[in-house]
Amino acid sequence: MNGCSNQSRRRFGRLRAGSLGVVTVLLLGALAFTVTGCGTKAKNTITVLSAGDVDYLDPGLAYYQFSYEVLYPVDRPLISYKAGSTDYQPDMAASLPTVSDGGKTFTVHLRTGVKFAPPVNREVTSADVKYAIERGFAQSVPNPYAGVYFGTLVGIPTTSPATPKGLDIPGIETPNKSTIVFKLTKPSGVFVGALSLPLTAPVPEEYASKFDNKKQSDYGFHQIASGPYMIKNNKAGTVTGVGYVAKQKITLVRNPNWDSKTDFRPAKADEVIFSEGFQDSTVLARKILAGTGDVNGDTPIPATEMQSIMANSSQKKQLFFTPVSGTRFIPLNMSKPPFDNIDVRKAVAYVLDRDAMRKTRGGILSGKIATHFIDPGFGTHGFDQSGGFGFDPFPSPGFKGDVAKAKAEMKKAGFPSGMYTGPTLTMVADNVPPGSDTAKVVVNSLGKIGFKVNLIAQAHATMYTDFCNVLKAEPNICPNVGWQADFAEPETLLDATFNGTAIIPRNNSNWPQLNDPAINAAMAKAKVIVDPLKRYQAWGKIDEMITNTAAAVPWLWENWPTLFSSRVDPALQLWNGGSPDVAFMSVK
Repeated sequence: MNGCSNQSRRRFGRLRAGSLGVVTVLLLGALAFTVTGCGTKAKNTITVLSAGDVDYLDPGLAYYQFSYEVLYPVDRPLISYKAGSTDYQPDMAASLPTVSDGGKTFTVHLRTGVKFAPPVNREVTSADVKYAIERGFAQSVPNPYAGVYFGTLVGIPTTSPATPKGLDIPGIETPNKSTIVFKLTKPSGVFVGALSLPLTAPVPEEYASKFDNKKQSDYGFHQIASGPYMIKNNKAGTVTGVGYVAKQKITLVRNPNWDSKTDFRPAKADEVIFSEGFQDSTVLARKILAGTGDVNGDTPIPATEMQSIMANSSQKKQLFFTPVSGTRFIPLNMSKPPFDNIDVRKAVAYVLDRDAMRKTRGGILSGKIATHFIDPGFGTHGFDQSGGFGFDPFPSPGFKGDVAKAKAEMKKAGFPSGMYTGPTLTMVADNVPPGSDTAKVVVNSLGKIGFKVNLIAQAHATMYTDFCNVLKAEPNICPNVGWQADFAEPETLLDATFNGTAIIPRNNSNWPQLNDPAINAAMAKAKVIVDPLKRYQAWGKIDEMITNTAAAVPWLWENWPTLFSSRVDPALQLWNGGSPDVAFMSVK
């Protein structure tokens, strides 16, 4: 834990890329990742400013970009990434997995000497990783992607048990304390990437079971770190009211049991504070420029501030744009009228003014207008196979919307005038710009074909956890959602978001509730293709199928703006869409 280690200190990620460099960073000025000076480390605190909160503090539940930003310095999955890189980096694993049996067996050897934070204070073992994954299949820990990426493990439960108690998945073997073996029923070309997800971060069963064996686990409020930082807790391990004040602040402090020899992260800051509740993103940006905050967390820099910063030769060196692997889109809830009708959905796809929507996030600086779901960063690994820039099934001049075509679709749907005459729609959207501005553009576009909309404004995290992710509470439209690749495979953009088998009552990510038998079957076939080129071709065709349903309307392949104060060394999680990598940052 001294200030001079042999670890390289560089940054970033939220695309989980393997050897494929599918994400690049557009650097506005020089970004230096090497930290100089190896003397005594001065105490330093990094402050991250955000509008909202995490979705969950439990690594078995978290599935939100900002949550990953907070948790990856705290909970160590088997694989992760160095700052500034999208290459797989063994994390809790000592090396990348060995693959055998035609892509059905994956053997992982763990690092030794990694210890849990207080109050557990013991070495991490393979049994902790096994329990961490198994708990994600229980109803009390409804992990949103366990079935998607780990559903082919031998012996997974056919019906989710109420709690993890007694759950033993035979496809996860632990022959010794430092070895874990995964056995699948079918070959998988993407399972290695799945080991980078936080579900694989170790959880100590003897401590966590009392929280997990409830109707809904509250382990997240008592979670035990395995990384260089821990959420500040009391002697019993409780973080609530200590290191976590909901919607206000999350405080990370050093894990006293962390040994720099067992980690590739430099972890130079002594404390990291995630200061929440900055609903005015202009105020947030100006605090960072003034040095009273260090970087934006879950909130993009508003368009007017970006333009001002870009015009300032000194400030623009502090602003970085990361092409995000994934797409912003408008899901249309197909579980109820009117969007159970494909012609109505097509009308919406035609009428939306995607150019005006992009302007709410900064115009051309914010990225390219999207026409389908696999983004350009994938190139020959899925983007080209889905038609590339030439695939746009719902075109309009200048991407400004085509009212005439929209009305023609409405007539097909049974509205003779081409105008909607049914009940008012519900829409739950962000309560601050730029999301709130985007929602207003959507409302205005829909009004051109007769839709009246009840717009409900919520904090970003609440929009997800209380509305859009909950089947019974989901509105007709959620205009502020987006999806990033979990790792560098097109499957990760399309499976959890559009596979009918992935729909779950709570923590659901298939927002349109698309459940098309042909698409589901195509996905099932694509998942077992080990050959990469054939796999990319299959998912490219699936992208076309999904886009043509108009279940969701893609509108932005985004460049995420990250603004750092001049007092810190920048570090980015490239795999995580440009989030700051606090484990590689420090005060200058």
